[in-house]
Amino acid sequence: MKLLLSHKPRGPHTERGAVLLLSFLVLMVIIAIVYQLNRVTATDQQVANRDFTSTNMDLAIESAMLEVFEQLRSDGELRQAGGEDDGAAAAAAAAGAGPGGGGEGGEESADASDSFMDEWAQQAATSFNDLELRILIVDEDRKYNILNMLAEDPDEAQEAFDRVVKILDLCREDTEFDIQETDADDMARIMREHLLQRDNSYLPRPGELLSFDEDNRSRGMPLSIREFVVLEPFTEDHYRDSFDRDGNRVHAIDAFLTIYTSPTTGEGEGPEAATSTGGYSVNVNTAPRAVLTGLMNYGDMDPSFWEDVVWYRNDEEEPDPEQEPVEPSLDEFGEEILATKIFDGLEELAEVRGYDMIAPESAERMKALLRVDSDVFSIYVTARMVTLADRHQSQDFDSRQEKEEYERSGAHMTRTVRCVVWRRVGEDDVDIIPLLRWEVLDHSPLPILDYPDGSHW
Repeated sequence: MKLLLSHKPRGPHTERGAVLLLSFLVLMVIIAIVYQLNRVTATDQQVANRDFTSTNMDLAIESAMLEVFEQLRSDGELRQAGGEDDGAAAAAAAAGAGPGGGGEGGEESADASDSFMDEWAQQAATSFNDLELRILIVDEDRKYNILNMLAEDPDEAQEAFDRVVKILDLCREDTEFDIQETDADDMARIMREHLLQRDNSYLPRPGELLSFDEDNRSRGMPLSIREFVVLEPFTEDHYRDSFDRDGNRVHAIDAFLTIYTSPTTGEGEGPEAATSTGGYSVNVNTAPRAVLTGLMNYGDMDPSFWEDVVWYRNDEEEPDPEQEPVEPSLDEFGEEILATKIFDGLEELAEVRGYDMIAPESAERMKALLRVDSDVFSIYVTARMVTLADRHQSQDFDSRQEKEEYERSGAHMTRTVRCVVWRRVGEDDVDIIPLLRWEVLDHSPLPILDYPDGSHW
């Protein structure tokens, strides 16, 4: 018996496997869609996490700044309790004598002086949840005000210009990024021309702000020293703190120059009259060596005198034998905080070695450029995100520089914010007035050390 097999008709040869290929293409499309959705979701989550971290950083920084405001206010109240606001009196006397004329107004009481021995001057570190905060407070009065180059008296303006040139020439001396004298002269000249001819500049003008000069519409106070970065020969490197290849500390030029030490507020006469810090003098207790050395012409006095001034304010204060010895305090790097001498008044400059070699006229001009208190402060708060590796790893550093380089390595998410405030000490109260409320920086500042290599001791 013969079986007959039925044969179903087959499709054309070109259609074989079409269903399988179509299924494969649909699968690829589905995989691509799922992958894209996963990437978008992951990216959104990363952005949300970064926004969340950034918000936490801003809140932590703001909280730290509010604490610093109270700290500066408390320090100002101590200064206020120490006597009359002699710093304002010195500024008023300076204003009467013109830029650079402080006279004998700097002889404040001990409570009216500001120095590295004050609590605000101690660099602090704290933590907030998973964030590490570093707080650095710098008094702007340690810097030289470039607005002195706008003095109406041409001789005073030229003297101020020469000081700016010398400070720029000295501020990075003996480092890989040293500023040559010719470049310093060009930088100071560009600054002055820009301040005098803002109408002809392509940089933004401050508009109708308080810094705007109605009598001379081409003039106007810059909102920041960084305003000059777009002008040659300035570069971004001039506004960043760093280390050179030899490990030397290289500081930004705005660590030595300022525009903030001449704020004014108030109108009318009597107790409500306008008050100003002047901006003509620098705090001898905190000014960097480059600023001090640049104040006077080398022909008027031996510049080595400023070395002795820096040595004096780093000299350990003799302990009071009637007081019981106390446990020494340590800074965040584990180094002992020594109680050093302070210039409570400008008359104490006579205690510095070499003072008797200065001519009386030069000594008076020098005192007119100095003060012992500060009114304007820059607050730097750096927030650093602590990683899981950091939390489970002991971070032991052998030196300050090693820790600073680690924190500046770029291996962590960081955010640095600067705030500039004017501490106005009145007869009845102390006001903290923001001049620059919130400025995000792309670098963390390095404190200027009188003796970075520890050679003083």
